[in-house]
Amino acid sequence: MKKITIIGGGITGLTSAYRLARAGHEVEVFEKSEELGGLGGSLRKGDFIFDYGPHEFCTENPLLVASLKDILKDDLLVREKSAAQFFEGKYVDYPLPPQEILSQLSPKLVMRVGCEVIIQRLKSLLGAVNDHSFESWVSNRFGPTLYNIYFKPFTEKVWGVDPEKLDPRTASSRISFNSIFDYLIKAIAYFFGNRNDFESIHSPLKKSFYYSRGGIGILTEKLAKRCRELGVKFNTGYTLEGIEYKGNLVDLLRFTNNVQVKDFDYAISTIPLTHMLGCLGKNISSMPIKFRSMVFVFMEIPQEKLSEYSWIYFPDKEVCFQRITDFTHFQAGLTPDGNTGVCFEISCFEGDEIWSMEDHDIKRKVRFDLERVGLLSMNVECNAHIVRKKFIYPIQINGYLELVQELLEPVRGFSNFVTTGRQGLFKYCNMNECMEMAIEIAEQIENEIEEFPYDLSPRWLGAGLEKERV
Repeated sequence: MKKITIIGGGITGLTSAYRLARAGHEVEVFEKSEELGGLGGSLRKGDFIFDYGPHEFCTENPLLVASLKDILKDDLLVREKSAAQFFEGKYVDYPLPPQEILSQLSPKLVMRVGCEVIIQRLKSLLGAVNDHSFESWVSNRFGPTLYNIYFKPFTEKVWGVDPEKLDPRTASSRISFNSIFDYLIKAIAYFFGNRNDFESIHSPLKKSFYYSRGGIGILTEKLAKRCRELGVKFNTGYTLEGIEYKGNLVDLLRFTNNVQVKDFDYAISTIPLTHMLGCLGKNISSMPIKFRSMVFVFMEIPQEKLSEYSWIYFPDKEVCFQRITDFTHFQAGLTPDGNTGVCFEISCFEGDEIWSMEDHDIKRKVRFDLERVGLLSMNVECNAHIVRKKFIYPIQINGYLELVQELLEPVRGFSNFVTTGRQGLFKYCNMNECMEMAIEIAEQIENEIEEFPYDLSPRWLGAGLEKERV
């Protein structure tokens, strides 16, 4: 039996704790907030339950599916999504069926984009393009018009960075289609041939996903409950302040409230990489590594649904929110009859204008934009709850992968300490990927590994970054 300390009680930390405790090890978890679950928790307000956005579990990993079934039992649901984009002043199905392209989009726009895509494809065949940034990667495949009216404003809105400064791998790993032609081929096969091309498990053509009855927070609650039954000790309200080590072994962890932890066999950190390195005494203030924050607005709306869609994306920068999620469509007991709960996501930086805005002003701003996009009149009375979260999106600037590899150098030499998870690896990944990483870490500890492998390659399989263009 090994003694293991886990720093961070989000989905990655909880999954690691569960797997290791189930294997018979002594596990203790330290979480800085008063609640477990992190972004994998749910907010409960009366009869309403809100998730922090649409937490769809897209996975075909049999081990993870088995774990979900083991933890959730009958509360594991399979649901189908219905998504849309608010594009050029109207709601467009996402993915857009090929037969409805001309009915839902401007014919003039379709022709212009089509011509540009053909030109870009010819340029690529001649080797006249260079994928040196997010902007160039997208423009080379979708043309300048679609880039400027959709990809550019939405990317700036979400990341808060000029797309020219973002790494092309951010695009290649997240965008499921390599070009308009690629989309049309896959969409035709899907809509007319009933064939699903799931090279990417996150493809918008994949309609079904796993979900948890009662909100995704039920998953983390049941994980925590199972952990407690297995003897895991949880400490909430404790922030890591220092890490001491000798040679290749971390031998002391210092937390707030003068708490010191030592004599452990392994320590797993799931907290933001930047904070963890600071606790090691590393000065990374000059490093261009930063997280995007978010303001969540949870609204109780006195009608059965807000729209026909489970969630909608808003690339228009004049609209403050980037995505809304209507929880009635999840059919998971999240909203009282005759009402719906909606989550509005507003990307920002900690301390900027929207972050610092008073709650009532944020609500007013959301209500104004909600009416402007034609979804709800400002005359309808609604309760709203505002929650701010600091570490949401790791901003993947050009060369970020090499930079993170460099930042991990002080940690690689430790044989009893590992950092993992979305924040811990500065890796843009979803809940299912965090759980998969946690399972792998538990297996590595079980095998008494002395050097942890740090695989930073994206598991979200997008179109792929081509090394050579032909």
